[in-house]
Amino acid sequence: MSNQLFLTLLLGIPVVFVALDLLDRHLTRYDRYDGESPKTETLLFLLAVLVVYAGLQFGGLALVPSAETLLIVLREQFSRWLGWPINSQPISGDWLIIVSVLTFYLSGLWDYAIHRWFSHSRPFWWSHEYHHLPNQVFVAMPGLAVRPFVVVTSFPATFATVVSAYGLLLLFGLPLWDLTPLKILLLAHTFLLVTSHSSFLRRFWWLHHAMKWLALTTPQEHLLHHTVDLNGNYGNFTVLWDRVFGTYLDPTLAENQGHALGLGYDQDFLGTITLGHLKMPEWMRERFQVERYCNIEAEAKLSQPQP
Repeated sequence: MSNQLFLTLLLGIPVVFVALDLLDRHLTRYDRYDGESPKTETLLFLLAVLVVYAGLQFGGLALVPSAETLLIVLREQFSRWLGWPINSQPISGDWLIIVSVLTFYLSGLWDYAIHRWFSHSRPFWWSHEYHHLPNQVFVAMPGLAVRPFVVVTSFPATFATVVSAYGLLLLFGLPLWDLTPLKILLLAHTFLLVTSHSSFLRRFWWLHHAMKWLALTTPQEHLLHHTVDLNGNYGNFTVLWDRVFGTYLDPTLAENQGHALGLGYDQDFLGTITLGHLKMPEWMRERFQVERYCNIEAEAKLSQPQP
């Protein structure tokens, strides 16, 4: 895959689903607020929040090595430490398929562990709170489309995934090939991270039933993770480890349906990026209709994630 095609797909996936979700929001507009559309200045406010969140996200990511850099540096380190031969040829054939599949599910383990025991822990909830802020879950929302503190978890997960991929080569007695072809996994992760939040795709239950056979996180499954009072479905792109560790929530069960979304306490777009030290003044909340997207002055059933 050429770099141009890779970048096109990497950027195109979220753009396509933002468009589909906005279409879905338009088609279902009468299901919310008696069909009353948000004010123009509310939409402009959300756009401004997206810009600020994006600046924080990409600024944070610029501070750490990219996945491509990690692939190069860690391969050299493994070779130096273990005396293992480096093969400059890119991994291909059957081994590409085997290593890709195993690395995908291993990366799911690191994602699950970091998400459950780090992001949802009391000390580090600040790094993830913004993601659970919206009480309407669709791809274009601030905190879902762009994630200001994502580097806090994405870098260690990427590091662990690259180490796992080279570890598989060592386990199978293979040379340290160029693993650049594994960037297809980044596309898979991006696709699943986006689609799992898609309101457009949530209407298609056949998709859920098809994806579950590979333990891929479905839009219906991940929506339960964004409820106020349910705790589970931590896997962002595979629910394999939720099943292994007993945190899987089945979206087809009546007991898991109809739960409120978002946070169970008063919070807004400013509060989630200032660790709650600053919040939007009441006049600003009212002017920009923040209550449409955040649980303002909510009575908390779940005040903070349990450590």
